[in-house]
Amino acid sequence: MGVAEEWEEMEEYSQQIDQMKRQVSSLTEALTKLKTSGKATEADCQSEDCGRPIDWYCRYCKLFICTRCSKKPCSNGEKHDVQDFEEMYEVCKEKYIEWKASKELAMGTLSKQKKKLQEEITSEIQKMANASPEQLVSPELTKIVTELPEKRKLLEDVTSQIAEAGSSLQSVDVDSLTHQEFIQVFGELSDHLFEATDLSKISLSASCDIITPKTSYDIDITPSGDILLAGNRGFNVCDKNGNILRSVPNNKGDFTSIQYYKGRIYTLLKEPKGSNKRYVIVYSANDCKECCQWKLPDYGFVSMLAVSNDKVYAVDSDSKKVKIYSLSGNPLTDFYHSRFKNPVYMSKCAPDGVLLADWSAGLVYKIDCATDKIAWQFEVESPRGVYCDRSGNVWIWSSKEKMLVLRSADGKQVKRFKHDNIVSAGIEYICGFFISDDHLWGAACGKGVVRVDMIISKDG
Repeated sequence: MGVAEEWEEMEEYSQQIDQMKRQVSSLTEALTKLKTSGKATEADCQSEDCGRPIDWYCRYCKLFICTRCSKKPCSNGEKHDVQDFEEMYEVCKEKYIEWKASKELAMGTLSKQKKKLQEEITSEIQKMANASPEQLVSPELTKIVTELPEKRKLLEDVTSQIAEAGSSLQSVDVDSLTHQEFIQVFGELSDHLFEATDLSKISLSASCDIITPKTSYDIDITPSGDILLAGNRGFNVCDKNGNILRSVPNNKGDFTSIQYYKGRIYTLLKEPKGSNKRYVIVYSANDCKECCQWKLPDYGFVSMLAVSNDKVYAVDSDSKKVKIYSLSGNPLTDFYHSRFKNPVYMSKCAPDGVLLADWSAGLVYKIDCATDKIAWQFEVESPRGVYCDRSGNVWIWSSKEKMLVLRSADGKQVKRFKHDNIVSAGIEYICGFFISDDHLWGAACGKGVVRVDMIISKDG
C-alpha cells in the first residue's frame, strides 16, 4: 500500500483526534472558569433569597431552582424552561460518556492502523535485508526504498497524535464535579461537544455523501459508535465509513426499523410482499443472537418502532393507534389519538419520550412515556423520518417539500433546509436519522445511507 493510501485510511480518525483535542481544550477552559467563579457548588436554589433544595434546572437562565421559584418569571420575562434536575444530570452524564466513548474508539482505531503501518515497515525492511544485489534494483524494492522515509514520517506523526490525544483526554477531571457543576459545564459546552440549541447556529454543508447504496429503512448508533442499518432480509452493523462489521441475515422478511436500547437491538420485521405479517425481534448487542420475538398486528407497508422508558412502542396504522409492550413483548396498553390517520414513522426522544410522524395528517407528535400522553404536536407537510438530537431539537424529513425541517426543543424556533444535493440524488424518503461527530446521517430507503456535514457556528 502506498503512502497516499495509508494516509487516506487514517485521515478520518486523525480528524476525529484533532476535533477531540479542540473540544477538550474548550472543556478544560470551562472547568477552570467554573472553579474560579465558585458557582453551582451548593445544593440550594439559586433564586435570590431562597435556600430551598434544587428541583429544576432552567435551560434559558442556566439557574438551579426549586419548585416554588420555578413558577416565577424567567430572566426573559416568560416561564422558566425547566427540566428535572436529576434527569438533566443523567442526560448530561450520558452525553459525556457517549462523547468520550466515540473519541476512545477513534483513538483505538488509529492505534490499530499505526500497528499495521509498523508491521508493514518492518516487513519491507526485512525484505530489503534479505534481497540479493540484483533484487535491490527491481521495481518493487525501488518503490520500497523511495516510500520508506515517508512512511516512517507518517508513523512518527500518528504516534505523536495518539500520545497527545491520550494525554489530552486524561487531563479532563469530571469525577470531582458535583451534579450542578456537571450540568453547568456541559450545558455551556453543548454547542461545541454536542448539538446547538440555537437553530441559527446550525447549517448543513452542500455536499451529500452516499455512505452505502444498499437499501436502508432505518438507522441507529450504539454507544461504542457502531452503526445499525435495517434493510432487506436482515440488518448490518457497520463502521462510520459504511464498512460492514457484522451481517445479521433473516430470510423471513425485511427489517424496517431498528434501535439500540440497554444492550439489546430492537428490530421490526415485515414479511415479503404478499404477506402483511410483522414481528418485533430482539437481539443481544454483544453477539447479535436473538433473545425474543413477538407478533404485531398485520400491516402491508414500512412501519416502525421506538423503545423508551423500558417500553416498546410499535405503530398499528390500520387501526390508527400505537401498541405498547414490555421489553419482553407483553402487551401493556394501546395508545389512541383523535387526529391519527396514518401514524407510521417513529424514533426515541431521550430521555423519556418517543416521536411519532403521521404523514397523512401532516403531524409530528411527542409521546411522554411516563404518562403515555401527547406532550406536543407539530405540523409538517407529509412528515416521514423523525429524530431527536441530544439538545432536544427535532429533525423531520418532509417528503412533499423534499426538505429537512428542524424544530427546537421548546418549539419556539423552526428552521428549514432545502438541500439541493439530496434532491438531485433522487432521494424521496428518509425514514431514520442520527447525528454523530457533526454529521447528519439518514436512512434513505432504496437510495441507501446519506451523510451530510453539519456546521455549528459559535457566534450565530
